[in-house]
Amino acid sequence: DVSRNYLFGPGLSNLDASLFKNFILREAWRLQLRFEAYNALNHANFGNPNATMNSSLYGHLTSASAPRILQLGIRMTF
Repeated sequence: DVSRNYLFGPGLSNLDASLFKNFILREAWRLQLRFEAYNALNHANFGNPNATMNSSLYGHLTSASAPRILQLGIRMTF
């Protein structure tokens, strides 16, 4: 028998950032330039350890979240 919360996973550290610049082209037309960074610090966020007691991977970290993702976009509203 095992008590509750006997297996702890690693913590999560994430920073998402974005920059926007708006331009007015005409009275009703607007252009927006967007730059977005997901996991901007590129910190490794590992998944929870394997909790199957009779597995050879018991207690091992076998997954991780996505690395840094950069995105550039243009938005036109009229």
